[in-house]
Amino acid sequence: MKKFGLRHCTPKIFLWFGLISLFFPAKSIEAASPPTSSSSYYMDTIDTVTLYEMGYQKGRADFSKAGTQQSIVILDFGGQPSPTTVSLRGMPDATLDQVKNAVQAYSRGYWKGTGSDNYSTVQVIVGTNNSYTVTNEGGRNFANMIDAINAHNTANSYSDQVEVDGGNDMEPGYDDTVSTRDWVKGYDAVNSYSLYNYGSADGCYHTNTNTGTTNYSCNNGWTYNDIYYISWGASPAWPLPQIYDNSGDMAEQWQNINKYSAVSQNNQMKFGASLTQAGACQDVGCHWELDNTPSQGWTQLINELNSDSITAESTKFPILSTDIQWH
Repeated sequence: MKKFGLRHCTPKIFLWFGLISLFFPAKSIEAASPPTSSSSYYMDTIDTVTLYEMGYQKGRADFSKAGTQQSIVILDFGGQPSPTTVSLRGMPDATLDQVKNAVQAYSRGYWKGTGSDNYSTVQVIVGTNNSYTVTNEGGRNFANMIDAINAHNTANSYSDQVEVDGGNDMEPGYDDTVSTRDWVKGYDAVNSYSLYNYGSADGCYHTNTNTGTTNYSCNNGWTYNDIYYISWGASPAWPLPQIYDNSGDMAEQWQNINKYSAVSQNNQMKFGASLTQAGACQDVGCHWELDNTPSQGWTQLINELNSDSITAESTKFPILSTDIQWH
């Protein structure tokens, strides 16, 4: 079963990050309004000055809002051409060490930007994807980088308000299941922090008549069980699903995968957030059916989870919202 506590958090600060269920009674959010969505980014730079400014502006924005802010921000640095590099979204490849320095700068910027607000927090998901060279070694190196960032942040007190976790946009269309599972196993072998799958469930069967007992197929030889493993079955894994499409099919896919998780694996999923791409669609364009707004994506996911008593259990835990754009 999934255990809380994989994330190294300060309980006073990160109440919802894996610990909220220990302090507050579970409460369904079926009728709740969508939460304020954070901005996530496809990154084209590892410049530390730029990343510091990004973090600082996010900190200032949270400081200016009433109350304590909690959000998730994905910084997606592209796939790994080698176990020690990332593709950096069309720019020259960068090393994982350069990514580490960039994220540390973002962390410092956020910490400085919040000023006298000592309680608002951001969870930074440092991301890659399962394209290019997808290996066990690459997963290990990525986890070691996440550990190093958090060690630096702890030493400098940034971890009081910034937690950094790993992320991977894992999609059936990008690579086969064997390589992708192996990358996750590599991450799991050395990790101290969580791993968020902010990918898709391409081609996965979706219908409300699903009982949760069948391991249905998806694209490229993937199955429900493969999506389950990389998103929740592996010990550090958490789902942060793409809910891009206007029709709601993506939300249905994840509801069905969650039902398979609960029924066949006896392991109910808990979702970190919903992910949309309205910002990226405005930046570079996208298919007209894949431009859900953050509120639309979040609402679709919540409604689908609440459509069945088994998967409705997942809405008893806070589900945030983030929308990705190009930096």
